[in-house]
Amino acid sequence: MTLDKDTLYLPIRQVYFDQIIAGTKVEEFREIKEGITANRYLLKFLDPNGKPIPGVYVRDEKHTEEGKEYFIDDYNGGHFPFKPYPYKRLYLAVGYAKERDTALVEVDGYRFIPNMIRANLYAFWQIAYHIDKVIEVHRNYSLKSNKRDTLARGRVKRN
Repeated sequence: MTLDKDTLYLPIRQVYFDQIIAGTKVEEFREIKEGITANRYLLKFLDPNGKPIPGVYVRDEKHTEEGKEYFIDDYNGGHFPFKPYPYKRLYLAVGYAKERDTALVEVDGYRFIPNMIRANLYAFWQIAYHIDKVIEVHRNYSLKSNKRDTLARGRVKRN
């Protein structure tokens, strides 16, 4: 599967997928950790050849000071110190199976949320992508039918 650079692939649980499709869940939350998730969710500096440099993120100039070093877990007065990657869409997929429900949704904003703040210095951060609209949905009805049939057969056998 190849996605556009402005589309983020996210595995998601069925219950949250269904809520997003129904319009009752308008934000999708992801924890930002040093390494893989930070490299996925944050805007990175580019090397002279135009390639992203892993682990070197673009600061949010509005909430940071020039020359000061910042880290992923800095509380920074309640302001996340880095800029998010400018995703325009999320490609949501239920779980990791080959046959699964998927959807493409449009993102119209984001916010950073600090959790578990320690001494007003450190925090675990989440990014919340605000979902504007569902662009397309692909349901795997054969999988759901097979699950229902299996569950029904299982109940019959137990009685």
